[in-house]
Amino acid sequence: MVGGGLAGVSAALALADGGHDVELLEARPRLGGAACSFRRGALTVDNGQHVFLRCCTEYLAFLRRLGATGHVTLQPRLSVPVLRPGGPAGRLWRDPLPAPLHLARALGGYVHLPFRQRLGVVRTALAMYRLDPADPVLDRRTLGDWLAARGQSRAAVEVLWDLIGRATLNATASDASLALAAMVFRTGLLTRAGAADLGYPRVPLGDLHDTLAERALRDAGARVRRRSRVIGVAAHEDGVRAWLAGGVTVSADAVILAVPHDAAARLLPEDAWPGLPRFGGLATSPIVNVHVRYDRQVTDLPFAAGVGSPVQWVFDRTTAS
Repeated sequence: MVGGGLAGVSAALALADGGHDVELLEARPRLGGAACSFRRGALTVDNGQHVFLRCCTEYLAFLRRLGATGHVTLQPRLSVPVLRPGGPAGRLWRDPLPAPLHLARALGGYVHLPFRQRLGVVRTALAMYRLDPADPVLDRRTLGDWLAARGQSRAAVEVLWDLIGRATLNATASDASLALAAMVFRTGLLTRAGAADLGYPRVPLGDLHDTLAERALRDAGARVRRRSRVIGVAAHEDGVRAWLAGGVTVSADAVILAVPHDAAARLLPEDAWPGLPRFGGLATSPIVNVHVRYDRQVTDLPFAAGVGSPVQWVFDRTTAS
């Protein structure tokens, strides 16, 4: 197994639980990949705020496998404060009603939109509910084009659709595929009432995805090798070989690359797959996190979303840090 992020740890555990002999190679000194922690003085800092929804059933199963469910908070019912500089505080929440009626009152009373536009949002959400994400036609259209065709204003896109889309698709409506957006909005908000209940860790990510992950791997019989950077992988007559920096070679029956797409493209031989150059050239969309340390308490909110601001989400990490 090459890569000790969430995908690599999850795959290694599944294989070890299935009775396979597993060795996990990770280039960094810690597991967790893009969901890890680092130290800055007396603080333990997460590389970014990572949240999950109740509909993220695979991640919840992963936490159960690590014995980590006691270290996270999962809302009993969706409730997200939405703040605007110089404006009133709004909230997105759900009623104890079946989907999609569970969001009707929240959307109808959303203070960041005029009343008439709120009704349009409700109608558009119901239209989204009727879309089929598997329809290939949807993948040739952006979410932004579809919203504009349904009369959604720029303001509605900014304070609602992009608020949700950025957090789930890591893209604005003008860039997001309508097919992917329909899948995300339907799965997270419109099909099951509790699907979008928000979860987040109460401890540093490293406690979950590094410490508990390594313990689970070792208990399952898997070997973990940190600071082991793989520089190439190729098929061999007796299986697969991986070359590590420093001249070490590892032989195996099979190798799973649980690394970013561009890293996987660099590790594989050029003739491994005709589509490899295009695969390796796929663009990325980074997420920027800013950690600010104050000398006093500045909020009573555990988290809040932001509109009308370059800051999209704020989390109070005092306890976890």
